[in-house]
Amino acid sequence: MPLPDDPEAAVFARELEQYLSNCEAVTLAIVTTPDGRLRAQRQRGAYETELTAVMGSSLMALGDTILTELRLGACDTVMAESAQGLVLFHHIGSAFVLVSMTESKHSLGSLLSWARRTADEIAHGLPAGKPPQPASA
Repeated sequence: MPLPDDPEAAVFARELEQYLSNCEAVTLAIVTTPDGRLRAQRQRGAYETELTAVMGSSLMALGDTILTELRLGACDTVMAESAQGLVLFHHIGSAFVLVSMTESKHSLGSLLSWARRTADEIAHGLPAGKPPQPASA
């Protein structure tokens, strides 16, 4: 349970719980900072989350750099896919990254839709004193 003096943690906990409740496909959801600090996580298994948070922020930074270099605008989402599933990395404004995993390769549409919705809900729920800037700004 988040501490009463950490309103961000309360937003993360509430929105990640909703995410897992609404999207059957999501197996793991993590909120991390751009420098890789794990802020929150919810999962349906027993996955390593600290290292995933660090790698997730690194992949978002790489996506940002590649798209900027190619003059394609700001990066919103990075995807990693394997035969066993896929992972999405999605900006929450410029302050955080949402990492979402599914073990079903056939759930990309659902996972992408719910990840975007969850990132938006987190961004809108953050305290007014620290609103994240849109990634595409």
